[in-house]
Amino acid sequence: MMTMNKLLLPLILAIVVLITSCKSRKPEPSPTEGTATIYCAESIEPVIEQIAKQYMELYNKAHLTIVPVTTREAIVKLLNNETKVIVASRSFNAEELAVIKKYNIGVDSFKVAYDGIAVIVNGVNPIQRITVQQLKDIYAGKTTQWTQLGDKFYGRIIPALESVNSGTVEFFNDRVMVGAKFGEVYPCTTMSRVYDFVKKNDHAIGLVSANWIFAGLGKETKETKEPKAIALAETDSACMKYIDPNSFGSYYLPYQAHIYRRYYPLTRAVYMYSRDFEYGLGAGFTTFTASAAGQKIFLNNGLVPATMPVRLVQLNDQPL
Repeated sequence: MMTMNKLLLPLILAIVVLITSCKSRKPEPSPTEGTATIYCAESIEPVIEQIAKQYMELYNKAHLTIVPVTTREAIVKLLNNETKVIVASRSFNAEELAVIKKYNIGVDSFKVAYDGIAVIVNGVNPIQRITVQQLKDIYAGKTTQWTQLGDKFYGRIIPALESVNSGTVEFFNDRVMVGAKFGEVYPCTTMSRVYDFVKKNDHAIGLVSANWIFAGLGKETKETKEPKAIALAETDSACMKYIDPNSFGSYYLPYQAHIYRRYYPLTRAVYMYSRDFEYGLGAGFTTFTASAAGQKIFLNNGLVPATMPVRLVQLNDQPL
């Protein structure tokens, strides 16, 4: 009996050690299972939320949490290795690229869509179009009255603007302000607050992603005060590099065809950045977003797919 007990003890210990080691072993990364938090530029979040929902319906063991933040905040999270994948409304700036180079941070970049920054006003405002230069003068504080733009709409212009960490503001500063300082603006912490502010204030003007106004683009809004997009024209020859030369001097709304052809002056790319080199859930979601299924969701929400062919159907020749 004593001998049997001596034999059993090492066997039991061996089994216990084996079971313990099995429990402590990390699960293999999977592109379709597990949990992941994706930090996303707020301007694009409604669309990314839809893509995530479809991905989780397709793979029921995948659990994605989409967190809306400014693009700057998302990039900081990524570079600090607090998340594996982010969605940004601009490319890395010089400061961020310097950090990536200094610390030898590996990052994969994927261009997944094209977006237009829509200039919105309250639905009661009769204005239909302005030039990029006029828009710059409004935000620089040089143009302060709506009557200065030629319409019989009286009142002081109230420009609304997001946080400086917003990708939209960073893009607008580089593309439109070009070194000019902002004048007096109404500060808004998020894009949704910009939209709500314009909706509640007859004399306000703001900037939102085209997907926020896609459903009502070009429709009459006077009775509802719902914000509407106004058409833009580039008239500065120094800014020709931002547009297709054929569109110079003509006014365009942020329709998908105009964004795709670079006729709309405020067009930008949407990026997904990844540090998921083990091809886990974040990488799987990135691949899905760039696939035909993900690209279709961008298309259905007013953005332009970046990885799939686009077919244009011309209905008329008018810029508007």
